[in-house]
Amino acid sequence: MEIRPAHERDIPAIVELLKLSLGESLMPKSEAFWRWKHIDNPFGKSPVLLAFEGNQLIGVRAFMRWEWKQGNTLYKAVRAVDTATHPEHQGKGIFKKLTLQLVDQCRKEGVHFIFNTPNKSSKPGYIKMGWRELGKLNVYIAPRLSFQKRNANYDKRYALSDQKLAEHSEPIGQLLQAENHTNLSTHRSLEFLKWRYAVNPNIPYYLHYNEAITCVIIFRLKSTKAGTEFRICEVLNQQGIHTSGIRAILREAVRASGASFISSVSRIHLFPSIQLAVGPLVTINHLHENISLSFDTWKPTLGDMEVF
Repeated sequence: MEIRPAHERDIPAIVELLKLSLGESLMPKSEAFWRWKHIDNPFGKSPVLLAFEGNQLIGVRAFMRWEWKQGNTLYKAVRAVDTATHPEHQGKGIFKKLTLQLVDQCRKEGVHFIFNTPNKSSKPGYIKMGWRELGKLNVYIAPRLSFQKRNANYDKRYALSDQKLAEHSEPIGQLLQAENHTNLSTHRSLEFLKWRYAVNPNIPYYLHYNEAITCVIIFRLKSTKAGTEFRICEVLNQQGIHTSGIRAILREAVRASGASFISSVSRIHLFPSIQLAVGPLVTINHLHENISLSFDTWKPTLGDMEVF
């Protein structure tokens, strides 16, 4: 078995192996999606290792780069994401071999930690390889007693596009520059918002703001068994803005959405909400001794932790 780094010319074969091993599952797989996720990422191209048996691709392992900031300190991280083993070669330890080799590579590069959101079947394997279970992300849920359907012009009114982001780049950029990273949070920039939300090839996102653009929310609408979820992915607001300002823009966007409930990692001030450990299960692999994470100081958003 030969293991080597992936190149862009390998993308078609990688996508085919992912489809063969995993199916389409919840997130459609395509060359465009792989490029968006692993090539166009503003934090840098993903480290990806491939395993071959002769000329046949039999394994892939990818970590997606991410950056977190606390105060003036920047932490480089990767998220363990895409992995697949050819069905005819499963049970040979390919996943473990690729993962551990990639972990060693990231450690040598100076990456501070690896995070991911494994499912029940994959979590034990990560724990055996040195990951630590941090727990489920706490999420505030606010149910809504509404039978209103989504407005017909909702997408036209709220859809987040590259053009819309560019039109409001100056005030949004000012909000980003003024962010106070007291806790460890994503190192956000206009380039990041464009990549993560505006040009995402698989998931449509929405943007709403007040007239002065001193408060901005980025959200998505997701169909669930409990109805439509209004998921608040990001909130950007001017320091000191009163919660009534956030409530005002949230109320308008929620009413027209036809959503059954709202979700956020921060308390929802518009409706009575309860905090539940219903977010994704998060596991961590600390690659350096100078960092130790807990949800007391590490504050990822729902947008950070979505499975994509």
